Amino acid sequence: MAIRNLDKIYSEAYGLWISSLFSAIEGNNEGMSFDDQREAFFAILALWLNQRKIRFCSPSDPLGGVWEVPGAHIIDYLKARWPRHATDAHDPDLNLYFYDIPALLWVGADGRLHGS
Repeated sequence: MAIRNLDKIYSEAYGLWISSLFSAIEGNNEGMSFDDQREAFFAILALWLNQRKIRFCSPSDPLGGVWEVPGAHIIDYLKARWPRHATDAHDPDLNLYFYDIPALLWVGADGRLHGS
């Protein structure tokens, strides 16, 4: 799957909550289906974790501990909690998902972490 406008998605979502990233994918890839948006979401998270552009708070320390595990483990964790019955971006369970998963941390140009 081709994801267009990765740099624009990054700049639009930087420093914001993870739901903003999900919305920026759709906003910059007009006509993308919800299923493709979900797959793009996980692909972008995996890419940016590997590039060290983002990190996540640890599920065991959601108020500050950085999750020190391989990116693939984080993606598996996030995928396992995705609400399988969600069919669109406005599903209330999807909104709960974004609040229930560990917080996204953005890595600034200076290497400092920034949360939303």
